[in-house]
Amino acid sequence: MEQGRNSSYQREREYQRRKSEIAEKRRKSLTKQAVILVLFLILIALVLGDYFLDQTRMAHRLSIYGVSVSGMTVENAARKLESAFESTPLVFSENGEEIYSTTLGEAGFSLDTDALREELQQTQSAMLKTRGLIEKKQDIDIEYTVLTDESMLSDTLSADHFEVELEREASSEAYIEYDSEAGEFEIVSSWQGNAIDKDNLHTVLLETLDETLEDGLIQESVTVRLDVRSYETVEVTENSEELNAELTELNQSLETYRNTSVVYLFGNETEVLDSDTICSWLTITDDGVELNESLIWTYIDELAATYNTKYNARYFTTTAGDSVTIDNNEYGYWIDEDAEYAQLREDLESGTRIEREPVYSESGLARNGTDDLVGSYIEVSVDQQHLWLYKDYSLIVSTDVVTGKPTEERETLQGAFSIAYKASPYTLSSDYYGYETEVTYWMPFANGQGLHDATWRSSFGGNRYENYGSHGCVNLPLSAAETIYNTITAGYPIIIYERE
Repeated sequence: MEQGRNSSYQREREYQRRKSEIAEKRRKSLTKQAVILVLFLILIALVLGDYFLDQTRMAHRLSIYGVSVSGMTVENAARKLESAFESTPLVFSENGEEIYSTTLGEAGFSLDTDALREELQQTQSAMLKTRGLIEKKQDIDIEYTVLTDESMLSDTLSADHFEVELEREASSEAYIEYDSEAGEFEIVSSWQGNAIDKDNLHTVLLETLDETLEDGLIQESVTVRLDVRSYETVEVTENSEELNAELTELNQSLETYRNTSVVYLFGNETEVLDSDTICSWLTITDDGVELNESLIWTYIDELAATYNTKYNARYFTTTAGDSVTIDNNEYGYWIDEDAEYAQLREDLESGTRIEREPVYSESGLARNGTDDLVGSYIEVSVDQQHLWLYKDYSLIVSTDVVTGKPTEERETLQGAFSIAYKASPYTLSSDYYGYETEVTYWMPFANGQGLHDATWRSSFGGNRYENYGSHGCVNLPLSAAETIYNTITAGYPIIIYERE
């Protein structure tokens, strides 16, 4: 009996224990479920709270051009994109080697902040409409505007940054020059150097930046390669049609000048302006072959200095063999330099041989070179009171004369003159001296003085002129006056002097 009660008691205890275990398990299960529920509710709250909180922020797991802006405000996202862009390395390389580097920001490039913020704001607003509780990872592109600080960019492109150990060579364009050995104008070929042209490099940099940014706003680096596009531009090469046309024109002009010569006639003597001299006057300008005006004037000046005989001191050898200087030289030739220049310029364009006298403003009767008397002249010696008439180097008349009384009012003019004209008969008169005299032959030379017959005189020569001299005229015997009158023409030279 006792044993049966113990067995029943044990079963009861086992039952109670198992009941407690089941209750404990149920309690723990309910607790776990409650914890899970609480955690789930917390998670839901966090997710929903973060969802509604992020209505003013960029989406989670969002990148723009590879730059994460997840959950950022528009302002912070804009700053991050700007910083990433401006810190992008800008590398300049040449022949495969880096020669200078900086950043886009230091080079003066930046993003338009206002435009960027507006674009980010529009992007954020658009994404809110399709946004779910669980966001997927996204990398998107947006519109942007790159700004350039030209001052900073100009500093970046300064030639100092691109100096290399090998000295840079400047480019040169093809041009035309005269080859003295070839005797013609030739084209000197162009040369493409490697000197940096700032404007060209500026263009290459902008083109490179545009091409690079086609793959995205943010890059690991932007590499600008220096090549012929960055160097000084050669605009004119030896193949230039315009340059070759100019070459043809120059050589045609040269040929014209080579075929030109001007032979100046000075009686039997000549002065030749040859083609070599003419070609030495040529210069090349933008308008083609031109004659150097200064050299032409110099030539004319020298021509005048050599062949002008009037107004210059005249050195005369008398019949007696004496040398006298005639300062008052009113006879001879004088080149009109302005008119001669105009005529010569016209002649030089002719392409032919031209023979002519210089253009004179005043001229004598005849000349051979610098000799403007050529053996035909009248010579009067005041101190010898004698006259000689030469014609073609032959003595035609030799006669005594009476010249003006040697006083200030009545002395005969000394110098070299030309006979103005001839008149026969002629009436000499003077209101000042109060006379009127008929002469058969009258040949004036200067200031109312002239040669004429003086039939009222019984003798000539000696020292008669000292007391009974004329009023300045040269008085002649009638026969001598007649011969002279019939021998000479208007313009005939007359030399009057007094030996010391």
